[in-house]
Amino acid sequence: MQIKQLSLAVAAVLVSAPLFAQQPAPQLAPQPAMQGTYGLAPEAEVAPAKRNADQWMARMGDFTKNSQAFKDPAVFAYWMNAMTDPSIVAATGDAMLEPGSWLRMMTSMMQPEAVSNYAQFIMDPSIYARWAGAMLDPMWYTKLATDMANPSKIMGWMMLPMDRRLMTTSMKMLDPNLYMRFMMMPMDPRGMSLMFAPMNPQLYGSMLGGLVSPQLVGGANSTWGSFMYPKQPVVALQPPAPLTLPINLLDPSTYGNVLGIIPGLPSLSMPAGLPSLPSLPAGFPFPSVPGVAAASPAMAGGAVAAAPAGFANMAGAVAATPAAFSIKAGVASTMTLGGDTLFKTGKSSVKDLTPEGRAQLDALVANIKAFGAIDSIKVIGHADKMGKPVANQKLSLARAKAVASYLKTKGVNAATIVTAGMGDTKPVVECDMKQAKDALKACLAPNRRVDIEVIGAKK
Repeated sequence: MQIKQLSLAVAAVLVSAPLFAQQPAPQLAPQPAMQGTYGLAPEAEVAPAKRNADQWMARMGDFTKNSQAFKDPAVFAYWMNAMTDPSIVAATGDAMLEPGSWLRMMTSMMQPEAVSNYAQFIMDPSIYARWAGAMLDPMWYTKLATDMANPSKIMGWMMLPMDRRLMTTSMKMLDPNLYMRFMMMPMDPRGMSLMFAPMNPQLYGSMLGGLVSPQLVGGANSTWGSFMYPKQPVVALQPPAPLTLPINLLDPSTYGNVLGIIPGLPSLSMPAGLPSLPSLPAGFPFPSVPGVAAASPAMAGGAVAAAPAGFANMAGAVAATPAAFSIKAGVASTMTLGGDTLFKTGKSSVKDLTPEGRAQLDALVANIKAFGAIDSIKVIGHADKMGKPVANQKLSLARAKAVASYLKTKGVNAATIVTAGMGDTKPVVECDMKQAKDALKACLAPNRRVDIEVIGAKK
């Protein structure tokens, strides 16, 4: 009797599978590459074997893809290796302390692909067949054990309290701006979209559409099909862009501006050019340890203190002249090149590189070739606030890609080369935007830059 019932159940699954097949994910418009918490462009899909801790955190925060490690034992082995690596601690901290990461995760929960992602555990019996095969494969257990017993990983855990990136991440919790950013989440357009989406009945229809086939409702263009398969997503899947504040609670001039609008208190207004209080610098005196990824400039949280307008020219001169740069094995070394030195004004292609900019990049190429094997190169473009944020992001990304392309044409080989555009979200100086155009452009010069982070291979 039990065999007969089991046969009927299997037959029912096989008959209903075409009706409840997972729908392919729609081709969404490419989102801008944001460094933010993760720093990975959407089009740069990385194989599981090559993902770093930040890329794994990005995958786990995306509910349209985050079950991959539990569908394939081979991917699970790479995931387990990442979860037992000390670098995951700082990566998790950075992700949890960024409101934009939470907004990205919540928007991914409201996608039809999120339902399809988890429905596969019910609809796809091959998942369990793969796991059954892995359970009988001694080499699978051997890989798990050898990855966890890696000596450099064990040493990294022992030295974790001294890791520079973890220290920087911990210091972020002392910044009152962090808590203000979380309080401002409902005011962000992504937060508003999340609040009003549950009031839209089509959200629930689209979620059901991620589970069943259009054949079951008469096609995607039928009455029910148009309700369950909208041409535009009810909640757009947002990029992991950081949430920014219009004010800085650590900047004394902020309080001067507030007091200046109160009648009768003009004497309490503070000078507009007063510099900000410095936060933890990127060169915090704790060296990186083996097995723990070094912090990139965008993730270190160590913003440079805002310079007064009177020192803008001096700051621009410093930015235009890169400091001594040396590549180290297993440790990130960053070279910052001024955008005005690299490119012609407003330009971003390889042909728009200036002779001085080419000379600086050629010197970097010689430095890289002299070192030897390179693990990774990350090129991050930055822009100033003179212009629309979308245009600034596109310009910074285009400049980063142009620099990466130039390095490749000069014979630079690295295991991975990643490009990202930060737009105007990571300034190193703050300026009075009301001053004359030429003075403002000179003041903002240090913000127009390209950061090149190089990690040499361990010999």
